[in-house]
Amino acid sequence: MKRKEIISRIIEEQNAVVASLQQSVDRYKIASDLDEESTHDPDDFSQQTQAKDMQLRYEQMLREALFQIEFLNKELDLQHDSIEKGALVETNINYLFIGVAVPVFKFEDKEVISFSEQAPVFESIKGKSKGDSAEVGKNMIKIISLS
Repeated sequence: MKRKEIISRIIEEQNAVVASLQQSVDRYKIASDLDEESTHDPDDFSQQTQAKDMQLRYEQMLREALFQIEFLNKELDLQHDSIEKGALVETNINYLFIGVAVPVFKFEDKEVISFSEQAPVFESIKGKSKGDSAEVGKNMIKIISLS
């Protein structure tokens, strides 16, 4: 049950990221849609080009964020018995979710820390099992459960 609740909270956080990215896309789209007939100032055209570049970057980030929400929705009903993408690891001091990075939040007196498989912390815990210990940063953690 904890898994579903925690992933639902991660989805909420990711939805906030999507909303922010969508606002940025919209803002840069307006800035890049300068009426070319109304100005002949080269500086305006340069700013329009920069705005279009930023719009395209934010659109790519938005696509990735939406893909991550799809991944999270699929993970709601799955279980993992090893440390891999999609696994929720309960430790003696926190929860670790592997697959999507969102800001840290609290769940039942423990922080939930989420990160991708590219994060150094993943290498520290990869291959570990329930009952194993691992050094994460300056802390020694003990794995209580995997789901």
